[in-house]
Amino acid sequence: MGKRNNIIMMLLGVLIIGYFAFRYIYHDHRDIASEKPEITVLASELFSLFTENDPSKILNKTVEVTGLITETDSTSVILDNKVHCVFLNKPSGLSTNQKISVKGRCIGYDDLFEVVKLDQCVVIK
Repeated sequence: MGKRNNIIMMLLGVLIIGYFAFRYIYHDHRDIASEKPEITVLASELFSLFTENDPSKILNKTVEVTGLITETDSTSVILDNKVHCVFLNKPSGLSTNQKISVKGRCIGYDDLFEVVKLDQCVVIK
């Protein structure tokens, strides 16, 4: 009986650890669209904040950025040639030289293209 109880306890322990490991790895993702922005700035200001200050204060934060669309493609826009905004579902009707406000998560700075990158973006009405 003792050996059987040990095996059952070990299996139970493995199942519990597996459950919590699964929950940790596959936890719910942030819903940036419903979050309140921690920073509200113009595109040029966000670029300056990121390049001239400590970027760790901005990384992974929800930001609202306003700027003029200088480039657009099927999934993203670039504001003022400084902020690259990638949408989950890019709204139709966005065109160059249009001023918009976008909310998204700041994921870093692209040294090659010299732009601040946002993902999970939504247009603020």
